[in-house]
Amino acid sequence: MRRAIVALIVVVIVAGIALVVGWPYVKMEFANSAYYTEQDKRAYEYYTPEILKKIPRISDNYEFEFGRITGTEANVFTVKFYGVAETQSIRNYLKSEGYELQASCDVEAECWKSRATNDEVTVGNMLSQKGVFVQIYRRLYANQ
Repeated sequence: MRRAIVALIVVVIVAGIALVVGWPYVKMEFANSAYYTEQDKRAYEYYTPEILKKIPRISDNYEFEFGRITGTEANVFTVKFYGVAETQSIRNYLKSEGYELQASCDVEAECWKSRATNDEVTVGNMLSQKGVFVQIYRRLYANQ
């Protein structure tokens, strides 16, 4: 009987530690949106796709956003650079990664696609403030 109680206590303690350690990741998995900087290490590593991790930092003032679009089963990842307007280094980077500039775009921006991914990358100027955004629209299911 005593061994059973000790085993139960150990199981409860281990489960409690696992819950405390894992809870931030559970919250991130079910979050509909997130706003963070590169200094927010946990969110940055969890939400940010490799292409945005490696994209040229064209400004020292930038931040990231994540959004989940339930109706279309897609995720949207964005980096916003403030105080700049030039995007040539971003264009060069996208070309080097195999992305091709599309002839048309649904928004007033440049749209890029790669044959290697289903991601749609949009590069544009923010109209409400001086800055540039790079947005990745990623469908969760390829057949959509």
